[in-house]
Amino acid sequence: MNDHNNRFVDNQLRIRCSDAVEIVTDYLDDALNSHDLASFEAHLAHCEGCTVFVDQIKMTITLTSATTRQQLQVMPANFDELAAMLAEQATKPDNRL
Repeated sequence: MNDHNNRFVDNQLRIRCSDAVEIVTDYLDDALNSHDLASFEAHLAHCEGCTVFVDQIKMTITLTSATTRQQLQVMPANFDELAAMLAEQATKPDNRL
């Protein structure tokens, strides 16, 4: 068995959650080969936890890219302002996933 196959398990999900977490950035960058992509997407189809994780990563990318255009100093005193700004950015149509 080659090293590639050692990452995967033989079950309905095809890969473990730890494997999915390890390759999520490659998935989001469209850098997975066809076999790994199929395995990853099969895992997401059956694993709510990993689906939520991928959605959270996508939202984080969207929010951080939206906020990098603005400068805001983060301190405990203005945390509510930051949270409000992020919430506002998330509701704008051009910032949705």
